[in-house]
Amino acid sequence: MDDTDRGTPMGTRFTKHTGETLRAAGALSTVGLAFVFALVIGFWFGTVLDGWLGTRPAFTIVFFFLGLAAGILNVYRIVSQAYPRSSAPPPGTAQRDDRPDDRDLQDGDD
Repeated sequence: MDDTDRGTPMGTRFTKHTGETLRAAGALSTVGLAFVFALVIGFWFGTVLDGWLGTRPAFTIVFFFLGLAAGILNVYRIVSQAYPRSSAPPPGTAQRDDRPDDRDLQDGDD
């Protein structure tokens, strides 16, 4: 049965930027998992080292903070890949180029 008589299309329409949007959403969905995973690995590794060396909280604390730093770095990398910087100036700021162009450099204008 066709529902075009009600004015609604039967399929989903994709625009030019749908693929980019889905790619960014997929990358951003891993942010929380990457952050927590880095924390857990750092904490676990510190606990294992403390067990082997008999230095109860020292390596656990150190590697927890190393995992925290790694988690923050992972989040930064994922977000910067999902939203790359553009070379255009921010909206509302006009850049003025005071360098001379080719018309200003011609010798025959005397």
